Amino acid sequence: MKSLEQFWNESYQRPDLKPTFDNWLDKYWQAHLSTVSNEDLIVDLGCGVGNNTKYLVERGLSPIACDISEVAIRTLKSFLPDVQTLCLDMTEGLPFPKQSVQVLIADLSIHYFDEATTHEVIRDLHQVLKPDGILLSRLNSTNEIGNKGKVMQTTERFLMESEGIYRRFFDREEIERFFNSEKWTYLHTDEYEMDRYANKKMLWEIALKPHGQVEKS
Repeated sequence: MKSLEQFWNESYQRPDLKPTFDNWLDKYWQAHLSTVSNEDLIVDLGCGVGNNTKYLVERGLSPIACDISEVAIRTLKSFLPDVQTLCLDMTEGLPFPKQSVQVLIADLSIHYFDEATTHEVIRDLHQVLKPDGILLSRLNSTNEIGNKGKVMQTTERFLMESEGIYRRFFDREEIERFFNSEKWTYLHTDEYEMDRYANKKMLWEIALKPHGQVEKS
């Protein structure tokens, strides 16, 4: 098995990669993003080469772009040199104070972990968001499994080994299991197909607000 850092550093070596966004954030602009100021903390978690970061910057916002891959961060900086970046492994915790983040974007970045780690990462997302903050996330759908070619089942139902790393897949029940309604208020949930690096991809899009902030043990 490869580490996620190794996998993504190798994946982002492609010379044709550049930030390109698909406007999925448009539906949240008027109600949730247009009122955010640059004094508010905006985090693009698992930013890759900067697709969502580019969207936000072009609309006058100043996100912190975070990724485990140094190669991704370096590519992002070549296109968006003024953006603040942070190379981090989210399984080691998030370096933001409790209830400090206004907007947290996790676009196809939190579905690579076993169950215990996934719960831990989601708990950290909940911890760092302001009570009136928002999490905007996209996740692999279970209907995406067929697009992945050769996958190997693990001991967890929706966690597969694919291309030397783990990938987790979600149906509605799994989303609600990990994002418990006792801790999260659901604003939007949708499953759809998109083009991702010239391939078709099935995913879930969710928008949530935290409630019932919990202390980390």
